[in-house]
Amino acid sequence: MAPSKVVVIGAGWSGLAAAKTYLQINPDVSLTILDEDSSVGGVWSASRVYPGLIADSCAAVFDYSDFPMHRNLGLKKWADLSGDKVHEYLELYVDKFDLRKRCRLNTRVVKVEREEDNLYGVWKIEVEVKKDFEEYTVNEILTCDKLIVATGVTSTPNFPKGLVYKNFAGPVMHSRDVGVKHKALLADEIKRVTVVGGSKSAIDVVYLCALEGKEVDWVIREDGNGPILLLDPRVHGIHAAAIKALRVTTIVGPNILIQNGFWYRFFHSRKSVIGPKMLKWALDYGSKSAIKGFYGRNENTMNIAPDMQELFWCNSGVSVVHDMKFMDLVADGKHIHIHRASLISLQPTTVTLSNDTVLPCDAVVFATGWATNQPSIFSSTLLPRLGLPFSVTDQDHASVTHWSALEASAAERIHDLFPILDPPEHVKEYDEQRKKEPSVTPFRLFRRIVPPEMASTGKRDLVVLGTLLNTAIPTYSEISSLWSVAYLEGLPFAKETSASLQNLEKMQEDVALMNSWGFAKTRCRDFPYLDGSQEIQEFMDLLVSDLGLEVMRKKRAARKGFQILGLRGWVKEWFTPYVGKDYRGLVDEYIEKWNLRGGTASANGIKEASKK
Repeated sequence: MAPSKVVVIGAGWSGLAAAKTYLQINPDVSLTILDEDSSVGGVWSASRVYPGLIADSCAAVFDYSDFPMHRNLGLKKWADLSGDKVHEYLELYVDKFDLRKRCRLNTRVVKVEREEDNLYGVWKIEVEVKKDFEEYTVNEILTCDKLIVATGVTSTPNFPKGLVYKNFAGPVMHSRDVGVKHKALLADEIKRVTVVGGSKSAIDVVYLCALEGKEVDWVIREDGNGPILLLDPRVHGIHAAAIKALRVTTIVGPNILIQNGFWYRFFHSRKSVIGPKMLKWALDYGSKSAIKGFYGRNENTMNIAPDMQELFWCNSGVSVVHDMKFMDLVADGKHIHIHRASLISLQPTTVTLSNDTVLPCDAVVFATGWATNQPSIFSSTLLPRLGLPFSVTDQDHASVTHWSALEASAAERIHDLFPILDPPEHVKEYDEQRKKEPSVTPFRLFRRIVPPEMASTGKRDLVVLGTLLNTAIPTYSEISSLWSVAYLEGLPFAKETSASLQNLEKMQEDVALMNSWGFAKTRCRDFPYLDGSQEIQEFMDLLVSDLGLEVMRKKRAARKGFQILGLRGWVKEWFTPYVGKDYRGLVDEYIEKWNLRGGTASANGIKEASKK
């Protein structure tokens, strides 16, 4: 296997997994990891964690397959997991697998291009380097043969447009920067804080400030979908992450990756009567009990309930509250005041809302989401061919016509597959009141990883990781990394996948189907990312199957022990949580499957695999 020069942009979950996997497959590769932060971890870097920050997951399902978090950090598997422990874990991982020498931190990627802006040639990466804690000052050009963009979803802050901050006397920050600025936020002179946004990040900041005795004005715009849906992290004492990680939980929802079989026919096909009625009853009951049970204390707590209070149709996102003292503070109303309005201006010591309310204010935190970061480093002429989002105003007529036809056909298929996704009239009215036209195109990546146009021409030197929203980030990062390295190195895939990677039309149809399904679920066309949180097990299954490996990991493991008619493996497969260790040794399994030991892999490995 000829040595390659590889650059990985991003040192979070995906970037670290990609680097480690690449070195397992090709130890001779020259590999560099770039990250603008001063430490590894991405979302969980030292600069982004702060006191009281808790991950929505726990150690049992928030670690890599070959480096158990609970064992290496001495944690309980299903206990709450603090942000600083996640960062500590990732630092240990980097040292365990000797990745630190590959990292170039404090290095921000400014531009990525090719000669003459075409799809061929060496990647040129312009970076700015921060020296001695100063501003970015040193410019440098790097080159590579293979490029892995692993900058994820939550890297570039999104601020409300049109606001002027220069006259405001106190600190103004995005929730991303609370990690490095929380001391200023919690300083004695800060008495009253305005937090803007209804996301999980907003809740974390509101709680942080309220616990410190600050008076918090929580501002949630009235024309959005309202606050994120909050749930109790434990159900009858069992952590929600453990329930979410059960394979059996994936059979109920409208899952694009399950289009046949008994449970699909029972719950979703037009041939079933009982299944859809049972599903509707369960969803209605769950909605009423969840809203009443969690938010029903008083008017204050109901003010932070999502606007759409039917669980199936709620599209404001879902999270959990780890400490019910937060709800106590909301119910009490002394420290936390909720305003359903927009912030329209900042004065030196006050802020003004769209309902003409003027609030005294010493600090402002915007928890207003994230902008897509991948497009900003590529030229606008390359973006459409790379399958990355770009301004809808930059689309040419041919492209609009092409993708509109693909998406219309895909939407019709989604309608036929999943009638449950057709919203009732009151939901349509709700959506119409909040309708927002997309400003950028969606990601158009095959398997959410590779640009179809490049793949179909055989130019396999770019992958994009971390664009699928999901609840199994470390495990998905490992699996998608193995898939990506196999793709970049020209290694074998299963026959059908190999054929798809050479067929532009088929890949684009698949992309359109995935995006149309995502739009039908969230009803938000202005959001370019696909949310696979509920279906993440099937997304991982798909990639594992593409690699020609066994999908049912627990059954596979159970075959090594005592069984009665396969019952033990079946029970484990469907009714025990999937965790990282279920995929332990996946890279070695892939190497053995395709007989790649001793440098036997070749650039035409995909072609060879298609014969099998």
